[in-house]
Amino acid sequence: MARAMTATLLLLLLASPLLWLASLFLLRQWCHFRLFFASNLLILAAYLLLIAWFPFGHDEYGLGRLFYSAYALIAHVVLGFGFAVVLRWQQKNAF
Repeated sequence: MARAMTATLLLLLLASPLLWLASLFLLRQWCHFRLFFASNLLILAAYLLLIAWFPFGHDEYGLGRLFYSAYALIAHVVLGFGFAVVLRWQQKNAF
């Protein structure tokens, strides 16, 4: 079970740049693209700052912060990709 979870985490971490680029490609013609891009950067920065200042108790090597940062990045990219797919699908069906 732990091996499958690790493999899934690594796969999503490695796929994150591709999902991010696919999201940019899908949303490139959307009229609110710049606002979406800027707001997502601010939200991601807020996640990472919150993780940086959150007390983790005994985290000798900083692995808790590292993994929470990776989870935040992966979740943000996957949710953004899902939004891009849904928006693109709605735009295609609107015509």
